[in-house]
Amino acid sequence: WRTSATRHVVFGSSLAGFVGYGMVLWLPAFFVRSHGLTQTEVGMTLALMTGLVGGMGTFVAGKVADILAKRDERWFAWIVAAGKGGLVPFLVVFFLTQDFVPALLIYLIPAFFGGFYLAPTFAMIQGLVRPEMRSVAASICLFMLNIIGLGLGPQGVGIVSDLLAAEYGDESLRYSLMIFSLVNVWCALHYYLAARHFREGVALARA
Repeated sequence: WRTSATRHVVFGSSLAGFVGYGMVLWLPAFFVRSHGLTQTEVGMTLALMTGLVGGMGTFVAGKVADILAKRDERWFAWIVAAGKGGLVPFLVVFFLTQDFVPALLIYLIPAFFGGFYLAPTFAMIQGLVRPEMRSVAASICLFMLNIIGLGLGPQGVGIVSDLLAAEYGDESLRYSLMIFSLVNVWCALHYYLAARHFREGVALARA
């Protein structure tokens, strides 16, 4: 916890979970309310996007980070910062697009980059602590990710949607999710700052 890079990685991953869990748990309702999908169509859509495309993104992030980190270990953080920051414009356009098919095509990019943080995050956590602390550090990171992400993310989306309902009606969820997508910028900032302090954190752990 004394290491600045570790703190930024933990907070960054917690924010990524905050947005990610909020999106995943409310996207079914969004597709039904705003695009008129049936429950079966929602299931097929999310299985394709979150399961297949998102899973590919998580795998690719780990592989690319491993390759780039051989030159500079800070790439573990840079690749997450680029992925989480870069997907924000696509999410905003996705939520503002009224037609389902164009919206779905746009969502391919955020779906791919949404899980980019997972593999590099735990690679960084393992490198920023002494060997005997690795399992504890990974557990703390997962605990924070789930408490903040799963505990507060979905609740936050629902509260903001309720606050916007008087003005936007059934479309309030669309704008609530769009607002929450902007938290990815905050998340990207933490990973960028983690990169700045990563080398000194690794050196401290190895010492």
